[in-house]
Amino acid sequence: MPVEIRELIIKTAISTGAARQSEGIKEKDLNAMKRQLLEECKRLFADTKKRNDNKR
Repeated sequence: MPVEIRELIIKTAISTGAARQSEGIKEKDLNAMKRQLLEECKRLFADTKKRNDNKR
């Protein structure tokens, strides 16, 4: 069964240290957001796979 995997990579960069401090995103919050995004992607992939199992 062929599986299509699409990958989305979003990269951002902040050029100054002052801008990063004013942003206020903490490492803990960033890791939580990454986990949520990964779980959502896995769930969507699993849902798509379940729907396509009967098609040949």
